[in-house]
Amino acid sequence: MITAKKIKDHYQFTPAEEKILGDLRPVMKNHRDRFGQEMMEYFMSQEMMAEFFPTEEKQKHHAMTFGGWFMRLFGGTYDEPYFQNLRKVGRVHVDISLDGHLVNATMTLVRQFIAQIVEQDLPPEDRDRALTAITKILDINLDVLTSSYRQAELKKYFLHARAETALINLLERFTHGLNLVLGLALAVVSLGVIWLFVHDVMTAFSSPRLETSVVAALGSLLIIWMMIELLSTEVQHLRGKKISINVFIGIVIVAFIRKVLIGSLQHGNLTEYGMRIGTLFILAVVYWLVTRAERS
Repeated sequence: MITAKKIKDHYQFTPAEEKILGDLRPVMKNHRDRFGQEMMEYFMSQEMMAEFFPTEEKQKHHAMTFGGWFMRLFGGTYDEPYFQNLRKVGRVHVDISLDGHLVNATMTLVRQFIAQIVEQDLPPEDRDRALTAITKILDINLDVLTSSYRQAELKKYFLHARAETALINLLERFTHGLNLVLGLALAVVSLGVIWLFVHDVMTAFSSPRLETSVVAALGSLLIIWMMIELLSTEVQHLRGKKISINVFIGIVIVAFIRKVLIGSLQHGNLTEYGMRIGTLFILAVVYWLVTRAERS
């Protein structure tokens, strides 16, 4: 947290200006009660602020509080306790959800109120130096008060960011786990497909229709190729690589090729067989277009 000395250094708020403000205290004391009353009247005229002062007792209490803050502006001492008190006031504003815009708007009224006193009660030769010192202390007050809002917003942001990061990490681990399960399932299915291929090859030697058995074995071989592609794609995905869409289109093409091979040995409906070949042609065109788009 920035120290009182650094804040004053940043604003070039000098000890001479601190003394000027301290010397103004007797003059400003005569206007303390009026300041509290005028601030309360302004707050009660604002719909967003009037809700904080529901009773006359609270209005009187806060009018005195405003008067106390007004007099501390001209205390002449602006050390760490002074700034700690300002930060406490800022945190109270945040806790009650007071809009920071209203704090800035109120400070404008404070400037006008004090400027009128300087114009009326101070000799002309002292006014410029007084207004310079007053402007700096008001800017410092506004800076410290509004910094409470910034800190509250940052705290809220970081809390949200930490929760969001934790959720994303959890979802990433869950997704990675699902991918591992999927890869294991593909491996198990691949073993089943290999057994199917072996069965088709063994059947080919004992079947009276050798050509049918051979085509069936070729179909099983195509399924093995399809499973290899799926497993390879899943492994690449687990390593963080992007999944290519044409892999899935290729798998569909393989499935249709198997149907076409088997259908060529069956005396089925020619129209259905022709539709399969037409679909295979369309899939091939789509595969070519997708591959071309991914390369470009």
